[in-house]
Amino acid sequence: MGILEEFYMGEVRPWEQFGCSDDPVYKMYSRKIEQLEHSLMVGRSKKEQKVCQELKHLRTVQSNMELERMFLYAFRMGAAFALELFGE
Repeated sequence: MGILEEFYMGEVRPWEQFGCSDDPVYKMYSRKIEQLEHSLMVGRSKKEQKVCQELKHLRTVQSNMELERMFLYAFRMGAAFALELFGE
C-alpha cells in the first residue's frame, strides 16, 4: 500500500509521530528549561507566578502556530513535488 492509500485509510497520522525527541541533547535542553521555569516560580508572589504561567502559555501557543505553518508548508511542497513528478 502506498502513502496515498495509507493516508486515505487513516493509517498516516503525522501528528502522532511528532512529539518529544529521543535525542539526548533535546532532553538536556528540556530539563534545563523545566529547571529555569521552576526557579522563576519559586519565591514569587501569586501575581508574578500568574505572569510567568501566562508567558509560558503564550510562547506555547506561538510555537504551535509556527509548527502548524511549517507543517502545512512542507505538506504543500511535497504535494507540489508529487504533482510535478507525476505530471511528466
